[in-house]
Amino acid sequence: MGILTISRELGSGGDAIGKKVAEELGWTLLDNDGFADAAQSYGYVRAELEQVDERKPGLIDRFFRDRQLVYLDIMRAIVYESALKNNFVILGRGSHILLEGIEGVFRARIVASRNYRQRTLVNNEGITPSMAEQFIRHNDDERMAYTRHFFDVRWGEPSHFDIILNTGLFNEDMSVRLLVNILGSEKFSHSQPSESQKLQNLAFAQKIKATIMTDERIDASGIVVECLGPGELFLHGRVNSDEEKELAESIASGYAGVVELSSELVVMPPIEGWYPV
Repeated sequence: MGILTISRELGSGGDAIGKKVAEELGWTLLDNDGFADAAQSYGYVRAELEQVDERKPGLIDRFFRDRQLVYLDIMRAIVYESALKNNFVILGRGSHILLEGIEGVFRARIVASRNYRQRTLVNNEGITPSMAEQFIRHNDDERMAYTRHFFDVRWGEPSHFDIILNTGLFNEDMSVRLLVNILGSEKFSHSQPSESQKLQNLAFAQKIKATIMTDERIDASGIVVECLGPGELFLHGRVNSDEEKELAESIASGYAGVVELSSELVVMPPIEGWYPV
């Protein structure tokens, strides 16, 4: 029982490794399709996800309501909800950062040399080496900017992982076998992330935050939702108006499972011509 998160470089084989590990262990794979399916319950469809998924924020998004902030809260909720179910392989989305410190979570990163990644894309996608190089450079830039902007960490920072596998040295089958053996070891076979009170609190708070964020009547980008204990919710941060404050508090207090709500939301009307970045 456990969770495996996989961060991977484009062309390193990380997606294939994640899929094979999930199949061998009989775990559920949370990949692009899985996230798209789960996001539908929040009103997001695949076309919208593809525009913001693991991409750096665009200029317009910085000055108007940022769709990526809404997506980020949905993504966080999906990651936490999946981790609570145990036995998931989660690809990307900063899951290794979100689930840091949760017992039973093993965080892997799959990397490879530039030449290896280029050859992989040429062979798998039928593109030219120059096109492959452009794809790799663009993808790396997007993920570095995304991780820095939304998580305030450096993409690929070694200290954020329990293992880093270079598929130029350990091929896909060897990498799969190694990960399966680790996750099948005594340390992880008896681990149940779902029993973590920290994870339960994070998941509960994030579910409510995502619900508030997807309500078009509220600019919830400045709202912070915390679960201090079972059923104990704390709202703080800023909103634009008294109406938004009352609505956010109403949504939170009416959410199933909330037994106590405290709020320190501050009303700060936006200044004309200025937008928070």
